[in-house]
Amino acid sequence: MSRFQLLFNMKSLIVLVVIVSIVTCKKQSKPNIVVILGDDIGWNDFSFHGSNQIPTPNIDALGYNGVFLNRFYTQPTCSPSRAALLTGKYPMRMGYQGTPLNSGEDRPLPDDVETLPQKLKELGYKTHLVGKWHLSAGRRKDTPTGRGFDTHFGYWNGYIGYFDFFAYQPMDPNDTSTGETEWSGLDLHDGFAPQWEYQNQYATDLFTEKSLEVIDKHNSSDPLFLMIGHLAAHTGAHGTELGVPDVNQTQKDYWYIDDPVRQRFADVVNRLDKSVGDVVQQLQKKDMLKNSIILFLSDNGAQTVGIYENHGSNYPLKGLKFSLLEGGVRGSAVLFSPLLSKKGYINNHLLHISDVYTTLIELAGGTAPNNTDGINQWSTISYDKNTQRKEILLNVDEIQGYSGIISKLGRYKFLNGSYLLGIYDGALGETGRNSSTPTYDASKVISSAVNQAIQSLSGISPLNSSTISTLREQLDISSCNQKTRTSDSPCLGECLFDLWKDPCETENIVSSSPTIAEKLREKLYNYVSQIVPERNRGVDLNSNPKKYNNTWCTWLDDSECYKTLL
Repeated sequence: MSRFQLLFNMKSLIVLVVIVSIVTCKKQSKPNIVVILGDDIGWNDFSFHGSNQIPTPNIDALGYNGVFLNRFYTQPTCSPSRAALLTGKYPMRMGYQGTPLNSGEDRPLPDDVETLPQKLKELGYKTHLVGKWHLSAGRRKDTPTGRGFDTHFGYWNGYIGYFDFFAYQPMDPNDTSTGETEWSGLDLHDGFAPQWEYQNQYATDLFTEKSLEVIDKHNSSDPLFLMIGHLAAHTGAHGTELGVPDVNQTQKDYWYIDDPVRQRFADVVNRLDKSVGDVVQQLQKKDMLKNSIILFLSDNGAQTVGIYENHGSNYPLKGLKFSLLEGGVRGSAVLFSPLLSKKGYINNHLLHISDVYTTLIELAGGTAPNNTDGINQWSTISYDKNTQRKEILLNVDEIQGYSGIISKLGRYKFLNGSYLLGIYDGALGETGRNSSTPTYDASKVISSAVNQAIQSLSGISPLNSSTISTLREQLDISSCNQKTRTSDSPCLGECLFDLWKDPCETENIVSSSPTIAEKLREKLYNYVSQIVPERNRGVDLNSNPKKYNNTWCTWLDDSECYKTLL
């Protein structure tokens, strides 16, 4: 080979390397996206809101280094919240405004609606779901891998046992077609394959392990979308279990909490917090954190009492899961990303869970469909600019006959009734501020896995106890509960609240502010006229896990299921 040919080949190789590097950089320019959902966790169950009962240093650290989304609203229950997040639509546009899905109910997302993972796949993302789906699984096309996720390890229904991974469905014992009080079967799948071998492991630990595997195996030249839907802190087996690995240790760790169920709830949430720390650390180990967006949120308020009660606390807010009062729908949400222009602050602009869809698609370089209700909120979140969102439809429920809207840039809320005559409208939950409760330890936030990972990035301001104390004091709205309550009775007629002055909804001003009430009433009934009727169908008797080797299966694709002779 001549010297000229050698030089030519070397130059060609250099040009090729440069081209490959440019292409790789372009592929990597899209941010990795990690969305982590807690289940039925209340406003007062995160220590950044002022309670000292349950330490959540890792989740707190996401906010102290990033942004606290202080006026982030969800739907009042889990399936509707997930539907809004994954479609960018108000649930009433899809007939999803009613009760959460039963196990064995055929109520999938409409086929003509593109989900968030489907849109992100079009943009080159690798998409993965670990944990909860809860958007129907009667057919394979309706499961996570049929709706845009490359992989799914987790469960299809609303809740499972923390150790047995069985999904439980209450049945009517008076129904002669079944004569049973409960159906149950394994609901832990890797794709479509039942995963019996993981029984007796702890759900939070297992979902953490699988999430870390996804990150570890990910080719970082491609952008990642990872959604983690934790069981914590929904009740588990039989709708009553709050499973912890060691009850005796839990009692020792949370000795200052008198309620033994609340003790277990605290341990469940604290273990979820540790999971968040593990995930963020893994992103940093893979050198992915520097180009990632991490959003943590709870899907709705805590279910302090009633069906699936977990003894969570929405204090000082009024209302529980299922309610349109603040305790049911004002979500706890924090976001961290090195891409934020403004960090370490409290965002008080009006945000809705449907905005996640539009914001993430457009951040990834795509365009959200025109018929979405979600708004691209990145400039609001990243720069603290005014939001384009003027109102939020909280829900429309034509069967229960109650609906609600927040308007006037988030100032006023109008409700036209209550769910089940207001049984979930109370101001309940522990304060977490008793003298016997240990004080908040800012040093644990600073030494947390999340903070250590974030602080290893370049350009991140050091976090100190003074900043933590200042932000936490501003996030604590418990003083609003000191007002004399004039509206503890359920909102059986119409209610109007000034949320800027009265976030605890202590005073119904519908009579004293008729003009405002009329404007919001008109807005609400305009939405009512647009609804797609609820598609609640109840449990399909053909979904009985006994027919399928005691597993929940895609029963409407019956030929795909392993059958058991009954």
